[in-house]
Amino acid sequence: MTKPPDPLPGQPKILARACQFCRARKIRCDTRRPRCGSCISQKRDCVYKLEVPKRRPSTALLNAIQGEKRALDDVLVRLKRASSQERLRILDSISVVDNQVCLSQGPSTADIPAEKGKSRVDKTNATDDEYGDYSSCEELDVRPFLSVDEGGRVDSFGPSSALQGPSQPIFLAELRVTEHVRNQLIANAILQRQREHELRQLNDIDGVHVDLAMHLLDLHWNRQHHTFLLTYRPAIMRDLIDGGPYCSKFMINAIFACASKYSQRIEVRDDSSDPKSAGRRFFLRCDQLLAEDALLSSSSIPTLVGLLLLGSTYNARGETSKGWLYTGYALRMVYDLGLHLDCKETVHNAEEIEIRRRVFWGAFICDKLQSLYLGRPVAINLRDAHVSRNFMDTIEEKELWTPYIDPKFPSDASIPWNPTPIHSVTTFQQFCLLSRIMTKIINRFYVVGATAANARASLQSIDDALTAWSENLPADLKFEPWKDNTVFTQRCPAPNLMILHAIYHSLIILLHRPFISDGHLRSAAPPASSWRRCSTAARHITSIVLSYQSAYSLRGAPYLISYAVYVACTIHVRNAAASEGSQGGEHSSMLAASLRCLDELTLPNGGVSRPANIIRKLIAVNRLNLVSEPAVEDHSPNSFDLDAILRMFSTDSSNLAQPAQTGNNIDTRFELQAYPHEDLLYGFMDGEATSLGSFPEYPYGI
Repeated sequence: MTKPPDPLPGQPKILARACQFCRARKIRCDTRRPRCGSCISQKRDCVYKLEVPKRRPSTALLNAIQGEKRALDDVLVRLKRASSQERLRILDSISVVDNQVCLSQGPSTADIPAEKGKSRVDKTNATDDEYGDYSSCEELDVRPFLSVDEGGRVDSFGPSSALQGPSQPIFLAELRVTEHVRNQLIANAILQRQREHELRQLNDIDGVHVDLAMHLLDLHWNRQHHTFLLTYRPAIMRDLIDGGPYCSKFMINAIFACASKYSQRIEVRDDSSDPKSAGRRFFLRCDQLLAEDALLSSSSIPTLVGLLLLGSTYNARGETSKGWLYTGYALRMVYDLGLHLDCKETVHNAEEIEIRRRVFWGAFICDKLQSLYLGRPVAINLRDAHVSRNFMDTIEEKELWTPYIDPKFPSDASIPWNPTPIHSVTTFQQFCLLSRIMTKIINRFYVVGATAANARASLQSIDDALTAWSENLPADLKFEPWKDNTVFTQRCPAPNLMILHAIYHSLIILLHRPFISDGHLRSAAPPASSWRRCSTAARHITSIVLSYQSAYSLRGAPYLISYAVYVACTIHVRNAAASEGSQGGEHSSMLAASLRCLDELTLPNGGVSRPANIIRKLIAVNRLNLVSEPAVEDHSPNSFDLDAILRMFSTDSSNLAQPAQTGNNIDTRFELQAYPHEDLLYGFMDGEATSLGSFPEYPYGI
């Protein structure tokens, strides 16, 4: 009997458990050699085939096959739903090599409405961020970027990292979010809301008298919270009572510090006669905790949220360097905690996933708004945003909202406020989508190296995306005050929705403004509709902000709405300088109204005096006579001085003092041609020390 050769070391053992005939017939074989008993009795040739046993498919191979199946399913679904033009684009993205289908990444089904009608853009001109936006969260396997240590803690280390432990699935089964999980979160939110009165039984919260502490918390939940949803109320208030991982002294003091600017109480001021001293003790307490507890040496969600809140508030106060640095620390923590990678939902981790998603998208939006405000690159790019926008706790969606009334000032309660649905979750989801488009505008039009040719190639597709975003808004989120003459206090939406629309119209201006004659990407033949789009958007912003002012006053408005007002003013100034007669009077009227809004916004946000003074400088340069309130003096250390900028350029700036005349008409060119790279939209808060000192040829961070 022939014995099979022994395998070499490291090779699998070669086996032949049955002869070929018995194996084919699936009958028992006694494996005798050289002929088995069955073959002897049947007088057949008995053949044994020696072979290496088939290897079982590995997990990696199965994952790859499943990924290919999902990709093919996605293509079929997109082809089924796509229009004829979209179908051709999808088919063009599919290549066949050696009878094998090769799929390039295309838009996912979730992104088709926003991409509808988009013109084709040459891939050679497309940035990584634009094509990264096409990736669907469901198509991406994030497990290689996550690791779990011995204690079960999830860390974020990419495959190239030497710190990554054995990669393993965090959750064994990909469970869909069931209605049970959603109801569980909502029920928990209601129960925790009912427990909040227990806080009033305390004497103080980290040394702050409980009455003042609850006043500041109420202000936060009424005003700041709904804009970014960074602070998940059920977990924070529960852990403030019981102690827990989602609340800390640092975060609570950050909330106190940021809410103080909206308070009318003298107790929040260090100097009772100085409104600018409001919240100073809380800012100092935050600095103390950062140092004493070494909070920047390790990442946590409460520290991250506190830093984001402080970063935004320092920007509003005009302390842009500190705001930029605090926000930068927070955005680093986003990656350190792996918040940019979405874990799967289960019954056991529903609250954790809800918090992680809200904090990530809140940080994502803050990053983009601060990029516009300071004229600096974004920190979180679209290719890194793999987090679902499916927020499961919707308790705040249908809540009725009214402005906060301080019990110590009951006279404010005499105003007949009509409660309005807050639509907090859907508004935040739409802000997330809008911030993705905002990222494309920044990366395509306002970064170093942006060229007119590349930007022009992306203009139509991004404009279509903005239009599609507006058209696809749910009916409850529509707001067009310029079409309605009714009294706004009777039917005005909540502030978070009005802010969303103001930012949307400012993005239209940011998209089209660079191509105009005085824009930094201007061309000999600018798009014919660009200035018309800018002018319309500016009027809409003014209408929205005046509605806000009429309904709620701007005393409690966040600083980010000031950016929209400022952007609108830059358009109103140009139109007022270039127009005559009744039309010029209309533009001047809108400019004066918008400037008064900026002045009112300086009350809670001292840093807004800087953009207000920029507009006044432009008004003086163009010799416009407006009936408005006196200028608000800017005491910030990086005060913006347009005259100082003019002195930095060798070009003769005398033309700025004497507007060009053609006969009896004012030249329609905007009177800022002495410094041709100037564009006052991006990075207007960055001041001379950073923007002009480092890049004199590109003022304001352009």
